[in-house]
Amino acid sequence: MDEHASDDRSTGRRRGPSKGDLREQAILRTASTLLANKPPERITIDDLVAGAGISRPSFYFYFAGKQAVFEALLEPVADGFVEVAEAWLTDPIGRDELRQSLARVAALWQRHGPLLRVMLREDAGGALLECRERLLGRLAGNATARIERDRESGIAPDGPPAEALAALLVRLLTASLTDAIGPSGTEPVPDELLDTLTTVIGRTIYGRTPTEVHGGAPAAEAAGRTAT
Repeated sequence: MDEHASDDRSTGRRRGPSKGDLREQAILRTASTLLANKPPERITIDDLVAGAGISRPSFYFYFAGKQAVFEALLEPVADGFVEVAEAWLTDPIGRDELRQSLARVAALWQRHGPLLRVMLREDAGGALLECRERLLGRLAGNATARIERDRESGIAPDGPPAEALAALLVRLLTASLTDAIGPSGTEPVPDELLDTLTTVIGRTIYGRTPTEVHGGAPAAEAAGRTAT
């Protein structure tokens, strides 16, 4: 049985990736490259096998099918996206920080655009659908906690249920970024879109763009302001 990289007790040196590891990585690299140039429904097992330089039986030793390959690619990407977005959702921020956080999210979205478009397809099913719902659910959960916390502290005014508002904003963000990167999944996200998202998210949660919500003016005074 193949072993992952481990210590070689006879030499004290760390072994490199096993042959199995390298084959699996080759399949994933091939899938990622293909997704940048063709839609997922046109990618075949033969494409993956040829690109990875392995046989069909070898492919099925590592993956049940191409959807399993897409899922394996998506998991670390989704985790990275959530990690970047969590800074936006949990840190004390004003308008500039919100804008910067959205820019980091957009950069990650563009970098993995072809793959994320696969996950967000309307007809995504099975493991891909589960991965999408897990990602959106984590983002919405953190956004809900953020809205509730800011309402309790007086920074944000009362409004619609925080859970519903958070889910709406997450859908808006992901849909906007997906549209921006285009059918290829590689188009740059316009600065104007990030400016608009900053304003929309800020005003939706706080009733205004959160220019200095967490600094300068007292929270109670800040909570009483409205956009004009």
